[in-house]
Amino acid sequence: MEGASMHNKHLQFENDSETIIAIDGLAQELTLLHITDSHMATADDRDPDALEDAARFKKLFETRTPNNVPTRQLFQEALAHSNTIGADATLLTGDIIHFPSHAALEWIEQGVQSLQSPYLYTLGNHDWYFPHLEWNDETRLAHYPRFNHLTNNTPAAQALDLADIRLIAIDNSNYHLTPEQLAFLRQQLATDRPCLLFIHIPIAIPSLIPAVVEVWKEPIVMAADGWSEEGKKKWRVGEHYESTLACHKLLTEEAQNLVAIFCGHVHFSHSGEVHPGCMQYVTKPCFEGGYREIRLKPMV
Repeated sequence: MEGASMHNKHLQFENDSETIIAIDGLAQELTLLHITDSHMATADDRDPDALEDAARFKKLFETRTPNNVPTRQLFQEALAHSNTIGADATLLTGDIIHFPSHAALEWIEQGVQSLQSPYLYTLGNHDWYFPHLEWNDETRLAHYPRFNHLTNNTPAAQALDLADIRLIAIDNSNYHLTPEQLAFLRQQLATDRPCLLFIHIPIAIPSLIPAVVEVWKEPIVMAADGWSEEGKKKWRVGEHYESTLACHKLLTEEAQNLVAIFCGHVHFSHSGEVHPGCMQYVTKPCFEGGYREIRLKPMV
């Protein structure tokens, strides 16, 4: 078993915008804010090949925002909410931008500079991808340096100890974990601290798959079975890495101190059990005005 066995109670798990968890061994209350999927699209002459696509997707997402407000405004409002509630940490789980343009990255940087809390940022599949490039690991690695200043120079995997808990962020934006990321995850879970995991793409759990397939026609989550061959090509998923399957087993069967997983990607809210005492929470996308307050309380 990874870490120590813990008793947690998920006191509020069906609310789209607030989650309350009582954690065994927690000495003080903590408040976190989870933000995902803003899909801000912008570009300037530093990324000339992205200008047309950025303008197109900016208009597209503004047809899906409340009252057609700019996606950047919703992102700024979510960050301001973090400060308003006095969040102890802010967690951003990818697709905050729709392309990795220099201008879009400046929007993120300006935003997180306004935070009064520490933060973790992990990438989504749109954060590192331009439509005029190939969607593959080489493209992701080529754009990783643009995110160094947001990820403490380690965009693939990060961790933050906060009071009695550990926050872990892993980039699974290609639907996989590398052996190196898996080793990092195992190392971070090998603690007596309760752990929360932040990723972009949800892991496959039975309660989530039907809703995902209903919306997307394919099981667009990590370590899922049931892909069509056409779907694999469209979403560029490929075959499961051994390390991806090992990660799924680690999270669903072995990591007894894993309290919760928080993610986005599928553009709707959901909660479901990963294993007894651990839930996975998919947060409503920021471009729809969504974010999730996470309130951690000592077990009484």
